[in-house]
Amino acid sequence: MKLSVFLLLLCFESVLFGQQAERVMFYNVENLFDTYDNPLTRDDEFTPQGAKHWTKARYMMKLRKLAEVVDSVGGGRWPLMIGLAEVENRRVLEDFVGKTVLSGGDYGIVHRDSPDVRGIDVALLYRQKEVTMSESAFLRIPFPEDTTIRTRDVLYAKILFRQDTLHIFVCHFPSMVGGEKQSEWKRKRAASVVRHKVDSVFRRNPEAGIIVMGDLNGKADTPAQKVLGAKSSDKKIQTSELYNTGYYLLKKNHGSYRYKGNWQTIDHIIVSGGLIDGKSGCFAERRMTVFSAPFLLEEDKAYFGYKPCPTYRGPRYIGGVSDHLPVFIRLR
Repeated sequence: MKLSVFLLLLCFESVLFGQQAERVMFYNVENLFDTYDNPLTRDDEFTPQGAKHWTKARYMMKLRKLAEVVDSVGGGRWPLMIGLAEVENRRVLEDFVGKTVLSGGDYGIVHRDSPDVRGIDVALLYRQKEVTMSESAFLRIPFPEDTTIRTRDVLYAKILFRQDTLHIFVCHFPSMVGGEKQSEWKRKRAASVVRHKVDSVFRRNPEAGIIVMGDLNGKADTPAQKVLGAKSSDKKIQTSELYNTGYYLLKKNHGSYRYKGNWQTIDHIIVSGGLIDGKSGCFAERRMTVFSAPFLLEEDKAYFGYKPCPTYRGPRYIGGVSDHLPVFIRLR
C-alpha cells in the first residue's frame, strides 16, 4: 500500500514538474582557477609556470566545457540557480557568465573570498530576470581549538522567486584528508553552523522554503548529515524538517562521484518539507537527478565501468570537465 501511494506521488510529480519547471543545480567544478598567482593562497600549481602548466587556453577551454554542462542541465532553459564549489575568485565567475554561452542567461553572482588555504570558494549564480536577491551572508566555520584549520565559508542567500521567498545555502564541507572517521568532526562542525541558521529561519517561518546544496564530502547517512537533520525524502513529509533529495541513491551503483570503482553521492540537494508539500509557495521535486551525460565520463580502466573525467590526473592534463557530476532538482 505504501509503495503504491509513493508511486502515485512520483507520477503526480512527473506531471507537475514538466518542461517549464525551473532547475536548480549544484556543481563541484574541480579547481576552477585563473592563471594568476595569488601570493596569499596556495594556487601556485595553477599558473603557466606551475606544476600543472595551467595556461589561458586551458582555462578558457574549461570555462567553455563547464558552460556546455550548464546548458545541457538546463534542458533548453537556463537553470534558475547554480551553486558552485571550487571556484577561485570573482574573476573566474565573471569570465564564466560573461565570456561563454552563459552570457545569454543574464546571471548575477554571489561570492566572497573564503579563508581556504588553496583559495577555493563557493558561489551562487542566479537568473536576474527571475530572481531578486534580498540578502546574502557568508557563515564562517569556527575551529577555536585549532586556528590553523581554514575551510570554505557557507554561502547563505535570501531570495525572492516571483512571489515566494527562498533561503539558499551553498556548502563545501571539509575534506576527508587524514581519514574519513578522523576528519568527520570537521564536517559535523560545518553542519552545525548550517543547522543553526536553518533553525533561525524556521523559528521565523515554520513553512519556509529552504534549499541546502553542496559538496558535503560524505554520503546521505553520515554523522554530519545527522547533525543537519536531513531525512530521506521518500519518508512522510513534515513541513518544518529537512529532506535529502539524494537519499535514494545510497547503495546504488551510480552517483555524483566515483572512488576506487565505487559510486557514491557526496554532492547533495537538501530541501525543507515546505518545498515538497508546497506550503512554502513553491514545489520542489523530492528526488534530485545526477546529470551523467556521456561527454562527462571516461572509461575506468582500473576498476571497469565509467567515471567522471577530470581536468587533470595528477600532473597530467586530461582535458575533462570535473571529477564530480552535477546534480539538480526541478522547482515550480
